[in-house]
Amino acid sequence: MHDELTARQRAISLRPAGRSVTYICAALGRVEAWFYKWWRRYLESGPEGLYDLTRANHHVAQRIPPELERTILSVRRRLQAHATPATRYSLIGATAILSELKSLGIRPLPSERTIERVLERNGLTAPRVRLAPLLPRQEYPGPQAQTSNQLHEVDLVGPIYLKGRSHRYYIWVGKDSFDGAVCLRLADSRRMDEVLWFLGECGKDLGLPEQVQFDNARELAGWGPAARTLSRVIRLCLRFGVGPVFIPAGEPQCNGSVENCNGWFQGPLFDRRFKRPGDLRRELARLQEAVNTQHAHPRLGGKTPAQHRRGLRLRKLPAGFVVPTGRLPLAAGRVTFLRRVSMAGTVTVLSQSFRVGKRHRGLYLRLVVDTGRGALTAYLNGRVLKRWPYKLLNE
Repeated sequence: MHDELTARQRAISLRPAGRSVTYICAALGRVEAWFYKWWRRYLESGPEGLYDLTRANHHVAQRIPPELERTILSVRRRLQAHATPATRYSLIGATAILSELKSLGIRPLPSERTIERVLERNGLTAPRVRLAPLLPRQEYPGPQAQTSNQLHEVDLVGPIYLKGRSHRYYIWVGKDSFDGAVCLRLADSRRMDEVLWFLGECGKDLGLPEQVQFDNARELAGWGPAARTLSRVIRLCLRFGVGPVFIPAGEPQCNGSVENCNGWFQGPLFDRRFKRPGDLRRELARLQEAVNTQHAHPRLGGKTPAQHRRGLRLRKLPAGFVVPTGRLPLAAGRVTFLRRVSMAGTVTVLSQSFRVGKRHRGLYLRLVVDTGRGALTAYLNGRVLKRWPYKLLNE
C-alpha cells in the first residue's frame, strides 16, 4: 500500500511539471486509465483523494429523538430518587426504564441497549466490566429452574433490632429462582415452628414448588443424632410433595438468587429505623409488593413476576390453611444434599459421615435420601457413585 500511494503522489507531481501522460505512465509502469482515475480524485479532494476509500458501511445510525432521550433520563432520575413509597424499592436499570416507557405508551420503543447508551452518554451509569469466564473443574450439580415454582430458595436475614428494643427479630425470605417472585415475613425467632409457619405463608403467596432449597441451619436440617430421623421441616416438605434440597455447608453462594435479593433490599429497607414490629411488617409487605409488581425481568420478556404468573396454574395452599407444627409421619419422597468431598474422601449428611474415596476429593456430589426405598445414593456428574441402606424411623 505504501508503494502504491507513493506512485500516485509521484504521478500527480509530474503532471503539473509539464510531463505528458504517456511519459508518466511509462515511468511508473501504469496504464493511462490508472492515471486519469487518480488525477480526477486529486482534482476533487486534493492530496487526501489519493488514499484508498474504506469499504466500511458509511451509514451512521441516527440518534434517538431528543424528546425520547429526555424521557429516558427523566424516568431514570425519578426511579433513582426513591422519593415516594411507590418508588422506594424500584430498580433503575434499562429493563425497568423500558418497562415504564411501555406503560406510558411510548412508540416506537427503544431497545435496552439504546437505553444503556443514553445513560452512559449522560454519565448516569458505568460501562460493564466484562471478565473472562472461569473454567470450572466440575459442573455444579444443583437444581436449575426453567419455570415458575420449579425451585424456591429460602434464607434468613438477621438478627434485627428495633429502635429501643433488645429482642431479636428475623426476616425469612423465599424467592422463586426463575421469575424472581418473593415472600417476606418477620419472625420473632428462628425456631423451627417459625420456619414451618413461614413455609406455609410461602405456599399461600407463591405456591408449592417442586423443590425448595435451604442452607444447613439447625432449625432446617436438624442437628446431631436426632437429624437422622429427619426434621419437622423436611417432613413437612415431603408431606406436601416438595423435595427439600440442602446446599453445601459453608457455601452460601450456592443459594445465590435469594442471597442477592437479601443483599439488595437491606440497604433501602434499613435506611429507616423501626420502633414497632408492626411498622417493619408493613414495610416488608410494601417491599414484597414492589418486587412482585414493579421489577421487570428480561427472562420474562420484560414482565414483572406478577404479570408472568397471572396466566399460570399454580398449586397454592388455601388462605386459611394452618400449617401443622408437630412432627408429621414420614412420607415417601427424596431429600437432596449437595456436598463437596473432603480431603479425607468423605461427605457428611445429617451429622453422619460417608466414605466415597479420596480420588473424588474437592468434587461436588449429589446425595439423595429416598425415604420410600430406605436408601442413600451418591451421584457424581449424574451417575451413581455409591449407594448405602438408609432406614428411617416413621414416628
